[in-house]
Amino acid sequence: MSGDYPDVFSTSPNTFINYAQTDVIADITDVFEKYATDYLKEYLNADGGLALQNCMVDGKLYGIPEMQNPYDSVPMMWIRADWLEKLGLEIPKTIDEFKAVAHAFTYDDPDGNGVDDTYGLAINGVDVLHWGPGDISAIFAAFNAFPGTNGMAFVENEEGKVTWGGTNAEGMKATLQVLQDMYADGSISKVFTTMNYNTILEEASAGRCGIWFGPMWSSMGPASNAIKSDPKAHMIAAPVPAGLGQEVTKVFVSPSVSTIYCVSSKCEHPEVIVKLVNLSVQKLCYPESDEEFIRYYGNADSPYSGNKNSLTVTLAPLKNLDNYRKESAAILSGDTSELNTEQMGDYTYMRTFLDGIERGSFDPEEPVFSAGVGYYTVFGDPQGAYALIDRLIGIDAFTPSAYNSLPTDAMAENGETLKKLTVETIVKIITGAPVDSYDQFLSTWYALGGEDIVADAQAWADANK
Repeated sequence: MSGDYPDVFSTSPNTFINYAQTDVIADITDVFEKYATDYLKEYLNADGGLALQNCMVDGKLYGIPEMQNPYDSVPMMWIRADWLEKLGLEIPKTIDEFKAVAHAFTYDDPDGNGVDDTYGLAINGVDVLHWGPGDISAIFAAFNAFPGTNGMAFVENEEGKVTWGGTNAEGMKATLQVLQDMYADGSISKVFTTMNYNTILEEASAGRCGIWFGPMWSSMGPASNAIKSDPKAHMIAAPVPAGLGQEVTKVFVSPSVSTIYCVSSKCEHPEVIVKLVNLSVQKLCYPESDEEFIRYYGNADSPYSGNKNSLTVTLAPLKNLDNYRKESAAILSGDTSELNTEQMGDYTYMRTFLDGIERGSFDPEEPVFSAGVGYYTVFGDPQGAYALIDRLIGIDAFTPSAYNSLPTDAMAENGETLKKLTVETIVKIITGAPVDSYDQFLSTWYALGGEDIVADAQAWADANK
């Protein structure tokens, strides 16, 4: 508002287009062509150039995207495997089994302490649709509905038309009925509406909840904390339960751009943004040596590492998938010859954790052991996050986004209002409002800008067939 902003900064797609249209950020078309290295061009072509295309406004380039790993955002069900074992239960594969397990986690004393202090499903009732622990968007996929973590997921419907994933009224209502039933019987905390991101982490860490949804990293902290009070605590990743008789639920995969690096229109040297990203890409995505990568990404002798070492963060988009495949193989075989320095560090953490468990003697507060617990939930456990992701990749269990561009004017102007309305409606229905009230909500959603938003998404899809 004051016109006082930094030379270089990052922004989200929602604000990027406004900055470009109001001359807050500079057109970098020419400086990109002049200064971008082959490494940078290769990095930006990881998705065929789609993300870079999304940084263009009126045919001109205004930013450089941070390339994302779409698999890092895959939603999954996190569940206490030790509770399942104690109660003689299996990982729930269907919604009916899911409800039964959540009920048992609430009423059958899964932690064995003789106290009524556990419940089934933890929900972030403050944010509701968000990318993190306690996200509720994932479970709607069980009935082929996709409201999206940002309240704005676009999919193809049965007629091949692009629509908001929450317009599948029957799928949304079927899921809401399940959640309403679970709330009524106590399988969801009665105070979930006050629980936020941090609360979910605390609930999982303290062993009060047995199930929550979230991306691959959602149990790293909770697993490390829970083992301090319960050495048998074991959190595993599982597919979202199926609600329509399908073999597997196809979860929504978000578009690949969430951060765009820009340069101020007042900056005397706009080429600085390209040079910064050139440097980051070379050091972190195409290092000349393993040692160079660690120097810039994970230097133990420096107070800065990883994200803090780069003003424009970049990482090879599929780095975590490669790390999982190599690290999990090394855990099984003991052969570490194929590991780079970063992977060897992860392996050392996980090996410290596993050795302590095998000995039956460990200090859960010891930093290397504690880190090993978290890394194991992602990269080492045969029932961990990336083991699940790798299986889902093998069977293509994903619903792709049908819209992969910058927010249109209608999306930018109405998106937050519609998300807020969606969240309020979901919470009201879970806590007891008539499930059929979703139909009236949907009419309101269309009337408050949703119709224009869907039309924009369809127009983009038609133009990019």
